[in-house]
Amino acid sequence: MSEAVEAVNFAFELGWKLRGLETALAPRGVCGPEAGDPKPPPPAGWQRFTLVHCPLEGYPGFDDPRYEGLRAAPPQGCAVEDLGGCLGLRCERPGGRLLDAVAELCAEIRTRYGLLMTGLGIDKLWEWSEDGPDGWGAEIVGQLLLMAAERGPRLGYGVDDLAGFLTEAAGGGSM
Repeated sequence: MSEAVEAVNFAFELGWKLRGLETALAPRGVCGPEAGDPKPPPPAGWQRFTLVHCPLEGYPGFDDPRYEGLRAAPPQGCAVEDLGGCLGLRCERPGGRLLDAVAELCAEIRTRYGLLMTGLGIDKLWEWSEDGPDGWGAEIVGQLLLMAAERGPRLGYGVDDLAGFLTEAAGGGSM
């Protein structure tokens, strides 16, 4: 992994972990960015996340021609960002749960732009949080699933194979 990408991953992870501290230390009664207030949570039925394209074969760079259409006309609710040479989308999108919103956006990007998005910007996949279907733990699960969606076909596994594996390994969906 390039040093720039490692730096971006570290910055993202640090920012995420400091988010709670920022909230706790923000002056009370003062609003706005100068108070250090984090964004309010998205409305019910909406999800906030960062979607990243960092393919296995290497980081093509933010200026890669494959991204022209996406940079010119990002999906509704998303802003394009250069995440250390990787194309990133900071998004606030409708979805009952985080994985619903991520899956719908990934399908839209694959259809409109021909890109398989590969992650949610999670670097340390072994970290864990049991904070529900829309929190940090859900982002880690989403990251792992997006990685499987990219890597499985390179090994000869189809979507049905991956879905079958999850169904069988998780006990037939009866959790």
